[in-house]
Amino acid sequence: MCVVRVVRDALLIPVGIGLFLAAFFVVLPYFGTGAAGTEVSARGTAVAQQCRFSGPITKSRAPKRENVIGFGWICRARIHWNDGGVETREVSGSQLTGEDVGNRVDVVERRIDYSKGSDTRPQIYRADFEPRVLLAWGSVMATCLLGFVFAALGFSGLSRSFSRKSVPVD
Repeated sequence: MCVVRVVRDALLIPVGIGLFLAAFFVVLPYFGTGAAGTEVSARGTAVAQQCRFSGPITKSRAPKRENVIGFGWICRARIHWNDGGVETREVSGSQLTGEDVGNRVDVVERRIDYSKGSDTRPQIYRADFEPRVLLAWGSVMATCLLGFVFAALGFSGLSRSFSRKSVPVD
């Protein structure tokens, strides 16, 4: 049994599982599939005051204080709405990043329906952001498949390494 092969196969398993999970916690949120087909409810300009990169599960200070799932930027921003209103809100989903601190960014508010009509929440997006559903699901499938292949190779290699019968030497 070669130690290098065993170590390689043992490392392929967590890498494969990590890729599989990353498909849902990183890739899917990045493409903003929840905003697909929603109408813009407000327009304005945001200035990020402070930002942090966090994940995979982060407590949010957004209006409903839900958890944010996935890795990405979460920024506290002062938003000047076109109707004259001004508010400070937390913007998640990497719609604003650390590079946007102190800069004016055109934003829109979309009402995202999280549970088929019973839970609509306001979400802030860059004004030029367009959700890419087909690209999102294609990327999720590719990442899941790659994770599955890595994990399967790791399991297969480990099972071959440990299932070999020893041959007595005369």
